[in-house]
Amino acid sequence: MEKALLNQLDKEGIIKLKNFLDPDETAIIKNILSFYSAPKGHHKSYYSTKLYHFILKLIKFDLTKLRHDIIIWNLAKKKKLNNLANSVFRQKSYLKFIDGYHSPISNVDVLPWHTDQAYHGDEKNYKGFVNPDHAHLKIFIYLTEIGPNNGCMSYIPCSHKIGYAIRKGIFEKSLEYRPYFTLNEFRNFLIIKKNREYIDRCCNDTSLVQNFLKKTKFNEENKDTKEFDYSLSPGDAIIFNEGGVHKGSKSLINERLVLRYLYSIKKN
Repeated sequence: MEKALLNQLDKEGIIKLKNFLDPDETAIIKNILSFYSAPKGHHKSYYSTKLYHFILKLIKFDLTKLRHDIIIWNLAKKKKLNNLANSVFRQKSYLKFIDGYHSPISNVDVLPWHTDQAYHGDEKNYKGFVNPDHAHLKIFIYLTEIGPNNGCMSYIPCSHKIGYAIRKGIFEKSLEYRPYFTLNEFRNFLIIKKNREYIDRCCNDTSLVQNFLKKTKFNEENKDTKEFDYSLSPGDAIIFNEGGVHKGSKSLINERLVLRYLYSIKKN
């Protein structure tokens, strides 16, 4: 990946890649995902990432799924996604999972505003938090047309830096834990003076939180915004740090098909 794009990803937490797949690749992958039409989280939405997964399908004589898994696996190798993740993390990474899922036409958001790497739940469960440096990188490849109110990704730029600072503060017990998974919880966490001062120091930037609160002021009025929406065509991709605040919008026009690769920092 070009250095300029890596710098943008590091700075903003997200980048868009036009024509990541060529038309033939797009058609092949779309056909595979359409064959299963699996919803998010369904066992049929997942594709093999380890040798024993492939062997198991061979033993079961599930040759169609085996063939599809190999195609999806080889796509990652062809696009050198592991090298890309290594460059982003600046260290070795591994492919944690692959899934491809279908979202039907709906007037409900695929997922409302949230941050994936949040610690959330009961305040009493303050133990066992994951090291904030064990980061995740997600690569979304879209197989259908998406845009505002049509299954698009929305992402608040630079919010991944704030999310990291929160996780670091909680992990180190410099900050008192409280849920911050939703946008409302995230904003409420930042409004606390002690938390904001810590994040400013951690990020070495006093404008990050201020700008974030300004960008998300729509939340105070129980409104939403299209300012941070991405429009993509089949074959386009988005690569993002899942620690940033983002959402998946409702699909009002057509179904949504997306292939996802998730990379994580390699375990020692």
